Amino acid sequence: MIRASTVRRRRIESDSETEAEDSDNNEDDIPEELDVNWRIPLGNKTNITFSDSSGINAYQSEIFACTEPHDFYFLFVTDEIFEIIAKQTNIYATQRKSELQSHRLDQWYETNANEIKRFFGLIIWMGLVRLPKIELYWSTYEGYNLTLPRTIMPRNRFELLLRFIHFSNNEENDPKNRLSKVAHIIDHLNSNFKKYYKPDEILCVDESLVPFRGRIVFRQYIKQKRHRYGIKVFKLCSGPGYTYSFRIYTGKGENTNEISGNKSTEIVMALCQDILGKGHTICTDNWYTSVDLAEKLIDMHTHLLGTLRKNRRGNPKEVVAQKLKRGDVIARENKNGVTVLKWKDKRDVLMLSTKHSAEMTTIQKKKLFKRKAKNGS
Repeated sequence: MIRASTVRRRRIESDSETEAEDSDNNEDDIPEELDVNWRIPLGNKTNITFSDSSGINAYQSEIFACTEPHDFYFLFVTDEIFEIIAKQTNIYATQRKSELQSHRLDQWYETNANEIKRFFGLIIWMGLVRLPKIELYWSTYEGYNLTLPRTIMPRNRFELLLRFIHFSNNEENDPKNRLSKVAHIIDHLNSNFKKYYKPDEILCVDESLVPFRGRIVFRQYIKQKRHRYGIKVFKLCSGPGYTYSFRIYTGKGENTNEISGNKSTEIVMALCQDILGKGHTICTDNWYTSVDLAEKLIDMHTHLLGTLRKNRRGNPKEVVAQKLKRGDVIARENKNGVTVLKWKDKRDVLMLSTKHSAEMTTIQKKKLFKRKAKNGS
């Protein structure tokens, strides 16, 4: 007799998986009348041209005074940010000292922006030089004996700062806003990212997962990172890898100023609000791309290009349902110039573009191209 295991197992899924299910709609739910708006592509695209400059913002003269890496860092993380952190850290330390009494807390004295700079610099360095425990960075044992931390600040002072570091006043935080404790810092960073660089014509919307071990309700489960947790950040990035703006995901159903589990269309529109109307092209993956988003961006003089899920609302049913052989293509276009195309390679590839029609270009196979390049032909 084989007895089934009694060990309970559960699958932890991130909110993004749930959102994907919520934001999609089954093919059977797509109304038939939507398909009458689709036709064979005629190549009639909305005339959208890029009308802005791109690259370093030359009007910000402080950029040209930067010679070292830390100079560029302080363009974004400014003295004003360090002043805010120092002020709020002092407020929080005073609040805690009034509630608790201990010899360690009695050693506290007020910090300032310069000390906070050194504190964060030391934390960045610790990320490069990994040791098992914080106190080992100040150890004089010959196996460690690192001199740099002792020149920055004593260990006791570092641990006090680590205990009291704060970004806002707890007594003034909005309980409905899950990011209220860091909202000022996020606003400053977003403002500075946009201040010193003008994005290229083509931008990308995607998300990053920042590892995080703290206890917050909106952290995400990262399968690829050895079962660790992280915070999801939606980002709008320009060609060289520059982050132009970002929003932090705070979970579903929260009424905040940040992205809070709404539709993927709203995420893209929120990230792109400062570049709409200038002729940019936004590239997205299939979690964001939809006909609804494409038409909203066209109205704002902005192109959309990206892969597409077959069960998105508004897709042409003829394209979705068509069975293709390898190399075959089917495409349809609506009156607003949105083209939905399906191409069969090893599997079906469904795409949407407001910038391109259904023309296909034949290219050489990768191996053949490399061989010719090696032979100089």
